[in-house]
Amino acid sequence: MEMYQISIIAGIVLVIIELFTFTFIFIGLGIAMFAVSVIQFFFDGLSVNRDLMTFAIVSLISIVTIRKIFKKQSDQKNLLEDDINQY
Repeated sequence: MEMYQISIIAGIVLVIIELFTFTFIFIGLGIAMFAVSVIQFFFDGLSVNRDLMTFAIVSLISIVTIRKIFKKQSDQKNLLEDDINQY
């Protein structure tokens, strides 16, 4: 098996874990793992530094983006309504 195939399998496993947790963290990690597999496919194999940097950057961007997209609209409203300093 090639390294990019192992990365694809790891990405699929992370997405499956997300189906059980509903935290939107593992989906970002799965997206990052798919990005690493694409980089490994086009640039011929494993390079630990390149793959770790790709994984870290893409996972950070995807987790922040997914959190902003799926943030509950009522989160900020509840904070303002239940403020202890309102009296």
